[in-house]
Amino acid sequence: MAKVISLPSNIEAERSVLGAMLISPEAASIAIGSLEEKDFSGVDMRNNLVFRAMNELALSGKPIDPQTVNDQLVAMKLDSEVEISYLLDLMNTAIFPQNIDNYIDMVHEQSVLRQLLIECSKIQDEYSKGVPNIGDFILQSNDAISRIAQQRRTAGMKTAKEVAKEVNDELASSTAGSIDTLTGVDTGFKKLNSYTHGWQKGDLIILAARPSVGKTALGMNFAYNAAIRGLPVAFFSLEMSAPSIMKRLLACASGVANDKIQTGFLSAQEKTRIKAAIDDISKTKLFIDDTPNCKLGDIMSNATKLKNTYPNLGLIVIDYLGRIRLTDRIGATDRREQEVGLISGQLKQLARTLNVPVICLCQLNRGVEDNNSKIPSLSNLRESGSIEADADIVMLLYRADYYTAVGQSLNKKGFKKDEDNSPEKDGKKDTGTSIVQCIVAKNRNGKVGTVDLMFERSLSRFDNPSLEYQEAMAAQRALEGE
Repeated sequence: MAKVISLPSNIEAERSVLGAMLISPEAASIAIGSLEEKDFSGVDMRNNLVFRAMNELALSGKPIDPQTVNDQLVAMKLDSEVEISYLLDLMNTAIFPQNIDNYIDMVHEQSVLRQLLIECSKIQDEYSKGVPNIGDFILQSNDAISRIAQQRRTAGMKTAKEVAKEVNDELASSTAGSIDTLTGVDTGFKKLNSYTHGWQKGDLIILAARPSVGKTALGMNFAYNAAIRGLPVAFFSLEMSAPSIMKRLLACASGVANDKIQTGFLSAQEKTRIKAAIDDISKTKLFIDDTPNCKLGDIMSNATKLKNTYPNLGLIVIDYLGRIRLTDRIGATDRREQEVGLISGQLKQLARTLNVPVICLCQLNRGVEDNNSKIPSLSNLRESGSIEADADIVMLLYRADYYTAVGQSLNKKGFKKDEDNSPEKDGKKDTGTSIVQCIVAKNRNGKVGTVDLMFERSLSRFDNPSLEYQEAMAAQRALEGE
């Protein structure tokens, strides 16, 4: 026989709040703004009814005292259930009005706990009816519990002194820990670090580009750069298999071209370099989830489990937003925008809940092609304006040679090369190296601007351009008025 659990309540705290409301207009205002009738347990229904009458008086702009509350109860035909003697009893048990916050917290905490237990019971009932899809079930259950958890009053207002001390401690810690302005996870790219100061805990970062520009490779580089620095990293690949991701990582780490790794035609030296890269990658705590068309609930569940196993989880990378679904059911196109808005909001909540930076890759819409310069802007984010609103940082990739027949030939300094021994394509030589502009279009806590990165396409590897190249580009952009 199932054990019956009594729902939590604090009747004395309820009575104390109501008594303070009857004798103090200030206390009444605080309680009306902080509580709802459902926060009262119903163990003694008179408390619920008294608060209902008080709330009606507040909505009508009338004062709250024993006489007005009694009159309101009469008007609501509730006077037979709540006699005026009970109102006088409440006044006799009243606390000092200035302490009402503490008692409001007691009432509210019990209310949240009751709602949580009731919701858990509902989840158990749904489970008993059968779970056709565990991903949908986890997502719906998590959403319901999250909504209740967000109601909890974990802290009141802080004094300026308290907040200033927190900031001062943070500044002292960051100053002692780094001389290069890094306060978060190293991106692996010096110029990008100067904009972001590293990936910050709790931030949602969007990395967007047109297909085949290099966003997956850059997302993979971000993940690898964090992992080789000793941090646990989660990489969710909704489009490519884990072996395909690993082959790209091996090319990046070993300097052996992707196509050679794919075909397996390797020299003895290349095999040695790949073995060394495998050894290095195997030492990292990089975790890859390659579930195709993964649902949001699965991502949140697996990320949470990894965080519980590795409390110092440093980064989550998701490739890519367009493949994430809320459920197995593919909705109508006109509903996709609403769905993406919900997904981006949940990803931001995931970042804050786990206190981990989340990088989510995203496609730009075809509107980029209509721009004369082909340089993307925030308006080109695909499917939902909520993405921009939810993100702390939005980075857009632009690669000039994406719109030309062949890529630029670049020497090691990042400049065009007149002659080399690279293969020819359409009569022109191509080293397979491109300059990619990473446009920091939104940065909630920092500056915006453009960061140039060298992209060795055959290796899926991004590098910092030479200082000479960066200075030349900075001078050119200054002339152009960027």
